[in-house]
Amino acid sequence: MADKLTVLHVTESHGWSGGAAQALYLARELRSGGHTNIFACPVDGDLGKRAAADGFEVFHFRPIRDYDLRTAFTLARLIDARRPDVVQAHHPKAHTMGLLAKFLARHKPVFIFTRRVSHPIVSGFFAKLKYTSRLIDGCIAVAESVRALLINYGLKPEKVRTVYSGTDTSLFSPRSPDPAITAELCLPPGLPVVMLVGNFSEHKGQHVLLKAAKTLYARGRDFILVFAGRETDSEGIKEIAAKENVPLEKCRFLGLRNDVARLLSTATVSVNAAVKGEALSGSVRESLAMGVPAAASDISGNSEIVEHGVTGLLFPPGDAGALADALERLLKDKELCAALSRNSAALVRAKFTVQAMGERTLAYYRELLTRR
Repeated sequence: MADKLTVLHVTESHGWSGGAAQALYLARELRSGGHTNIFACPVDGDLGKRAAADGFEVFHFRPIRDYDLRTAFTLARLIDARRPDVVQAHHPKAHTMGLLAKFLARHKPVFIFTRRVSHPIVSGFFAKLKYTSRLIDGCIAVAESVRALLINYGLKPEKVRTVYSGTDTSLFSPRSPDPAITAELCLPPGLPVVMLVGNFSEHKGQHVLLKAAKTLYARGRDFILVFAGRETDSEGIKEIAAKENVPLEKCRFLGLRNDVARLLSTATVSVNAAVKGEALSGSVRESLAMGVPAAASDISGNSEIVEHGVTGLLFPPGDAGALADALERLLKDKELCAALSRNSAALVRAKFTVQAMGERTLAYYRELLTRR
């Protein structure tokens, strides 16, 4: 087994996402140890551009469907040409294409796929083959709850390893509110800020937070509500706010941002209100790393990072009343918030850094290579 590895990261991710960020973080960590990293991803996408700007070799990969034979043959030729020790598929189409490419290629690298969501896995012959094929050497689950889901589906326990996604603590660390962000968002001095960072969708639960906010405003609580993420500046979310009679002058609908750390510096409380699909929330990890108390729905991996009353508060998914109660408690109890802030920042530095993620992933690569 080579001391220095070559790793091919494969993903169809075009827009920026938590999974794309984790793939780039991992490649950077591996590179710092002298390992070679290659990306197969859309060269015109956010990850492709950032990886290229960061000095990584990027090959175009953008399958038009799960079973795109032309793309699979192209990926197989890349595998034969570059002979990576490990191929890691970071997203679903990359998972399928990676399997096909390994089957077609003469060179047979270790093949790993990453499961980042807690959605139920579809059944059927091709789905079973995709997850239980002998061509798969291992799987990385981003939370223990996701690992359990995969094992229940039929994967052998020894083939599934939990590696928590990492947070860049050099970027996400406790700090004072950013004056430029405070001015941009017109945040009144002393008024609490409740923030949800996440792309706008029913799954992410912005509608749950808006319903909870309506309850809190009716109770006389005053705060600014901030939404950041793809489509959070759309008419769709504004219509939900209007339907709930949430005062629009109290809301900030920001859309996709590249300065999340600066935004979070102004937050009093961070919210994750996901109702399905969430595995290990990146926005929760980043908030906790910055010492921002979190109120998170008790779904999948959220309870693996948010210990109720210790690093944050949990509430039942979709329960706007319970979220309102949790937010009111956090907005009222400054001593609790200070304790949560200390505990959460320490937890992230102990278990959820990009360095820990990189070390555990590399150890898993070596373990799988040794088995072979």
